[in-house]
Amino acid sequence: MKKPQNKQKVNPLKPSMREKKRYMAYEIMSKEPLNGNTDKVLINQIKALLGVFSAGKAGVMSVKYASEKQRGVIRVERKFVDHVRSCFVMIKNLNNQEVLIRTLRVSGMLNKAKEYIK
Repeated sequence: MKKPQNKQKVNPLKPSMREKKRYMAYEIMSKEPLNGNTDKVLINQIKALLGVFSAGKAGVMSVKYASEKQRGVIRVERKFVDHVRSCFVMIKNLNNQEVLIRTLRVSGMLNKAKEYIK
């Protein structure tokens, strides 16, 4: 005996309606090694520089961070890639240490971006 289903199916979003994301591989250069939560501090500073509304639209999120090499991958909405690059230029201090952040690669596929942080 089958139970009647009252659940309505939720239609998935069309590919044209989905968020188009890019993965940015970056490197943090500093005189001394930084501690482990550097990626979280970096994301917070990027969100502060973008502002409340743009940060929400940009969808900046840390995907992976290799603390021994000080390289990582962040996910960004494709329209905000240049904004995040300009944030990298503006960020001078992380954890009270002078840093320089440079973009290694921007890719639409996560695995290609991860190759640059190994």
